[in-house]
Amino acid sequence: MMRAFLSYLCFCMISVSAHAQQPNQNDPRFFAVTVEPEYVMTNGAYVGAEIIVHIQFLSPDTLKRVRMDLPTIEGVRSEVLVRPHTLQIELEGDEGYSIVGNKVYSHEARLALVPTNSGTLVIPPITVKGISERQDGLSVEFAQTYPEQTITVHAQDPAFADGTWIVSRDVVMEETWSHAITEIENGETVRRTVNLTVVGIAADELPPLVLDAADGYRVLHTEVFTETEKTDTGFIAHLEQYWDIYVETEDVTYVAAVELPYWNPELGEAEIAAVPQQRIEPLKRDAMALRARLRDEAMAEHQAERLGLFILFALPVAVLGIILAMVLWRLLPTKADMRFWRDAGHTGAPLDFYRSFFAWGRQTFGHGLPLSREQLSALGDRAAEQASRLHRAVFGPRGDTFERKRVALALIWGTRRKAVSRFLSAFGPGLSRFLFLR
Repeated sequence: MMRAFLSYLCFCMISVSAHAQQPNQNDPRFFAVTVEPEYVMTNGAYVGAEIIVHIQFLSPDTLKRVRMDLPTIEGVRSEVLVRPHTLQIELEGDEGYSIVGNKVYSHEARLALVPTNSGTLVIPPITVKGISERQDGLSVEFAQTYPEQTITVHAQDPAFADGTWIVSRDVVMEETWSHAITEIENGETVRRTVNLTVVGIAADELPPLVLDAADGYRVLHTEVFTETEKTDTGFIAHLEQYWDIYVETEDVTYVAAVELPYWNPELGEAEIAAVPQQRIEPLKRDAMALRARLRDEAMAEHQAERLGLFILFALPVAVLGIILAMVLWRLLPTKADMRFWRDAGHTGAPLDFYRSFFAWGRQTFGHGLPLSREQLSALGDRAAEQASRLHRAVFGPRGDTFERKRVALALIWGTRRKAVSRFLSAFGPGLSRFLFLR
């Protein structure tokens, strides 16, 4: 009884729609297909006019593994706005026919159709297959078909034979100016920008707008930007076009209107979206102010060029300065170097100075062993020679003479020079790759 009652209420709800499939008491699932704009089903559509088909397959039971086969429609450009999907909705209808609070499952999709030929547009049958799970847990396979629909398509109006055929029920055109109309001066360049919004078409269908030149002004440049917005309810074309206008008179002049003729399918007649012509009474140029402005512009350009040249020359100088500072930093003696140099100024036995040499090597090279012959050779011939004299003086059978200051200076200078060499060998290739993009 409850299922029969729900089916009856569903029937009452959809009976107000000419495009809904009537349910029966044994099968509460049914189609609700809406065609927009509404006048299409009674008055017909036009070639190039967008038609939105909203397909809903409704069921009070849970839908599973549903597949909607969208038909191939001849004589149209079609686009799927919303792919088939299932959601839960609450049914609402006209007053007296609502199922208030009842939620049903809807498997639905939206299509945009644009007829390319006049005559009769045939929307083939739409089939939905799947499984519905009732509240008592019973699963039922189903396959239902919505019958074929036809729409009359009218041909292009002959008045548009020499122009672009634009069909839209909603067109908006607005304009802005870079200057206040009442403040435009003779000899000034102003920018007029027009924004156009057309419902139901793609942006590539829009022609560029035209602004005719006239006595008193010239059109120096124009540029067009377009974008197509895709929504669940269809396409919206956006166009922005600007003109740079040079005013060359002190007399009153009129900047021409910008117009877009189009066909309104709801009214079945041609209309024009436009921004009106603008009356301009240019102000006389102030020669002193003009000279001052040109002088300021030239000075600003000159300063910008000087700043660019300064940056161009200062950048490599700064890089070289940083490199030089890093080199000088590595040339500075370390704490171990300074301690070794102070010890070289003291008098005492050669073995005491050797201890200072050993401590300096351990702090500088990070190991507890005396410096090897290879390490001393890497510090340079002078450092190696002075270190050898120190070794012979301390450990040689006949001894040798050495000067403490010379030994310390040769070793410290050798380590500093080696540190700089390591830095340049590591930094040089990276700098080269950076400068030459290798």
